[in-house]
Amino acid sequence: MKPIPGTLQEGGAAFQTTHWTLVVRAQLSAAAAIEKAISIFCEAYWPPLYAFLRRRGHASPEAQDLVQGFFAHLLKQQTLSRADQDKRRLRTFLLGSLQNFLFNEYVRTHAIKRGGGRQFVSIDEHLPEADASMMDTAHLSDARSYDLTWASNIVTRALRHLEKAFETEGKAEWFGVLRPFISGGGRIPPNQEETAERLGVPIATLRTLLFRLRQRYRETLRMEVANTVSDPADIDQELHYLYQILTA
Repeated sequence: MKPIPGTLQEGGAAFQTTHWTLVVRAQLSAAAAIEKAISIFCEAYWPPLYAFLRRRGHASPEAQDLVQGFFAHLLKQQTLSRADQDKRRLRTFLLGSLQNFLFNEYVRTHAIKRGGGRQFVSIDEHLPEADASMMDTAHLSDARSYDLTWASNIVTRALRHLEKAFETEGKAEWFGVLRPFISGGGRIPPNQEETAERLGVPIATLRTLLFRLRQRYRETLRMEVANTVSDPADIDQELHYLYQILTA
């Protein structure tokens, strides 16, 4: 099994770079680094923020504008660099910051307009998926919807990371066949004997592949969760919270 970058499999210190520190460090670097860091950060966190705003009653265009405006506010004020990272998760810090942002009527009325100001993430690319997920959280409170979207987004990012790894190894089709065994969603996993026949491998080989895939998936999930905390000691607790949300 190949090591997954940024995990303990590589040896040495792990999880030193998070979404939080990525933006803070980038602000001290070259412009190109700033743009890349901001793009990664915003792409990771706009879905739960957008879901929270929709649950608060904001229409889709207004929610998009507010998310863009909120990101602009965070970066302009360098809020992440001034925050007490040791006492909060990025998940809860951003939700609290967004709520404070909404209380400021001046900022609300001057939110960056879609197409009329700087866009930190191409929302249009992911909007259909985000709006579809609203159906799954329609019965939840706005805060609970935020948490579930946060957790679902981490799972989605972990699966995409694995998919890219399989593509790099020239086994993209294999991942498509094996993914149902780890993606869950309440569905019954495929029949292992039929899957082994489809891949043209012995059943024992398939079971070894599934064991390794699940191990890689857990490591990738851990890596994604590690991106949301400033202290590695908090990773296990956030992972536990993620599992609680997804299995509730």
